[in-house]
Amino acid sequence: MKTRRRDSVAELKRRLFKYNLVSMAATAVIALAIYSLATGRGGEIHPWLADQSRMLDLLVAAGVVELLVMMRISRIKRLKQGVLNRRPVTRARA
Repeated sequence: MKTRRRDSVAELKRRLFKYNLVSMAATAVIALAIYSLATGRGGEIHPWLADQSRMLDLLVAAGVVELLVMMRISRIKRLKQGVLNRRPVTRARA
């Protein structure tokens, strides 16, 4: 493997790692919001979690972040495959 390809694959792996960290945080927020909404016991963890409207807003915001991260991760994975297979990545037609 050429040095240039190794460098670009390493850069793509670093980006994937960063986006996976963001995804884990968003997933934890989603789980906390669902727990708080489903059990109604979010106030036991923190008083801020007792408000249902706040939890719904938090759930929507974390869901949007998660969707955006998933889109970015899929794009990076396609780029990584393109680098490894030595072929240009084309966009999927909708």
